[in-house]
Amino acid sequence: MRPRTAVLDLFSTFIQFSDDRFEAWIVDTRLVRQMKQQQARLAQSQSGHASAQFSEVFWVLQWYQQWHTKAHPHALMHLCAYVQEPCYWAAEQVTKRFVSVQYTLADGFQVAILRLEHILNCYDPTYGSSLKAYARTAFGNLIRNQLRQQKAANICSDWGLLRKTSQLQLDRSLRTAGFIQTDADILIWKCFKAVCVPGRPQLENRTSPTLVPTLVPTLVPTPVRTLGQPTAEQLTTMANRFNQQRIQLSPSPASVTAKGVLESLRRSVKAVRSHLNPQVTSLNQPQYGDGKECLDDLTTENTPMAEMLAAEAYQEQQQKMQAVGAVLIDAIAQLDPSLQTLLRLYYQQNLTQKEIASQLHIKQYQVSRQLSRVRQQLLRSVAQWSQESLHISIDSAVLANVSAVIHEWLQSHYAPKAVPTHERLQLDLSESTP
Repeated sequence: MRPRTAVLDLFSTFIQFSDDRFEAWIVDTRLVRQMKQQQARLAQSQSGHASAQFSEVFWVLQWYQQWHTKAHPHALMHLCAYVQEPCYWAAEQVTKRFVSVQYTLADGFQVAILRLEHILNCYDPTYGSSLKAYARTAFGNLIRNQLRQQKAANICSDWGLLRKTSQLQLDRSLRTAGFIQTDADILIWKCFKAVCVPGRPQLENRTSPTLVPTLVPTLVPTPVRTLGQPTAEQLTTMANRFNQQRIQLSPSPASVTAKGVLESLRRSVKAVRSHLNPQVTSLNQPQYGDGKECLDDLTTENTPMAEMLAAEAYQEQQQKMQAVGAVLIDAIAQLDPSLQTLLRLYYQQNLTQKEIASQLHIKQYQVSRQLSRVRQQLLRSVAQWSQESLHISIDSAVLANVSAVIHEWLQSHYAPKAVPTHERLQLDLSESTP
């Protein structure tokens, strides 16, 4: 993949796939026009910050603030263009590890990019780390979770999948499928789990004290994933169980028969499978028959005042970004050489803990403990710096956020050909500064 370097390309081009691989960058002329208009307006309204319009970090903050405040209709598309590369590499890294799931790189990319708004809602630039680093981690987690769910759905029978499904997941699946009242179906599912236990009776030869061979019934476990359809007797037992417990629901549902129980369970299976394997559609899919997209006719522009405030916030954050980045770099330099090697193996070479343990000839739990110890040491360095330099008292909630930020910062710091470290960390502690 040819990396994008120009700011105009970063916020106006999208990946085109061919044979499940990157083929080219496709330019969205509408976004190019919007970027040029914003750059021209910025140059006219901010005489002292003309150079800021060429900064990648500035435009990330600019479009994020405009998306968050709904000030510009195309802000989401600009951010979508910006995170194309981290989404691609996250999909490439995760999908190649799930060879048992028929899931291509392009599939993973589409599933992840569709959740961009969810990722942006969770992202907060004032806590630090670049959007690229955060997005790559978040995209990877989304794709990995989706593939794990699909793997379970693909290898399980309908009834094994029902046993593996949680109540919350079943409720979400039914509601996604359009069912408003789910209490009755969930109660039937609970009766199913109580009656259909993975196991089957089998006769086994045993020798009694009198040396006379006898046949003794035993329960041989059956894998959950291969659980078969309930028998007629089991369905009747579930129906009786449901009819006894339905009075606990409000309003109380009608009684059911064995046939009704089977229909409800099949309905639940269909909803769960549909929820675990959602249909993927393109973000550029036309909304109507005329071929136009839903945002084509919106022309609201951002105000000069908002642009000026964004530029001021950008300038204020640059100083903190450089200072905190320097603190972390200095803290890493003071680590033992073995710990510095561990960080490079984990963050630069993207090795798993198991692979690192094999290479260093240690146990996997030792790798996990050492990584945790290093992050805690870096966290203490940042906390101590903030208390001494900014006179800030950091509580547990802030520490938890900073810990996550340090993990993402390490990914950016060790990434090849990365943006300078101080531009990737946006740790805003100004709210507590006297």
